[in-house]
Amino acid sequence: MFRSITIFFAAISSMAAHAQTPAALPAAMGENTPVIEASGLSITKSDFEKMLANDPRWALATSKPGGMQTLGTDFGRAFALEAEARKRKIDQDPSVQLKIRSYTQQLLANELLISLRKAYLKDEATLRAEYDKTKEGYNQPKVSHILVRVKGSHAASRPGKPELSEAQARAKAEALLTRLNKGEDFAKLAKLESDDAGSAAAGGDIGFVPKGSTDANFEATAYALPTGQISSVIQTDFGFHILRVDQRQPMSFEVMKGTIANELAHRQLDAVVAKGYTLNAAYFGK
Repeated sequence: MFRSITIFFAAISSMAAHAQTPAALPAAMGENTPVIEASGLSITKSDFEKMLANDPRWALATSKPGGMQTLGTDFGRAFALEAEARKRKIDQDPSVQLKIRSYTQQLLANELLISLRKAYLKDEATLRAEYDKTKEGYNQPKVSHILVRVKGSHAASRPGKPELSEAQARAKAEALLTRLNKGEDFAKLAKLESDDAGSAAAGGDIGFVPKGSTDANFEATAYALPTGQISSVIQTDFGFHILRVDQRQPMSFEVMKGTIANELAHRQLDAVVAKGYTLNAAYFGK
């Protein structure tokens, strides 16, 4: 299964943004000129722009009138509060230090992942080899499904249909699977019984399923299921599903490069973690 990069702090979001040179700043201003100061704390023009280089707030601030003033005010408030907290020595409180350490661990783990991913993106030979070895797994499946909704599900209830408990919904899904295995037409059964109003009318057809677009269990089943084969009953937050993969669409190397780099980076992280720490068994248990 492919995992997406998670960014832990909004202030360092890696969402794509195109920075512009803000017209409000004097052209002659030096890179080392402080742009925010608060009770002994300061940040230079250069560091401020580097800090926000990939932050969507920078693109927003530099794209509309008054945006830089709003951005500066927001950070100015943060600097003022930081300065006051440091003046009161809150940053030296042991419990606060532990919180800072926790935040730092998350930040560094995330930055390590980003760094590894960037390195793999530059290593086209490794990416190509991984693609050639596993490209069948990148073929995007076109899926039909039958959903049996559970009471309280994210899926909207269909008029006239009873609310089913988890046990009742599972039993119904298993009964439908039995009917399919005995030869009933999938599309006809989906139109009659599926609780997915969006696809039932189309015989359960939901189209191609891109990576990361659905529930992890649904996606894993769709990508592993041979074309034309009916799945076992699987569960998601929507209820119980029966899937059929109708065809597969090959995904090119260029389209998959980022996904492969991300997966390889995660594998490397997993390898680091596997042998990277020990636990005190007397405290944590075995």
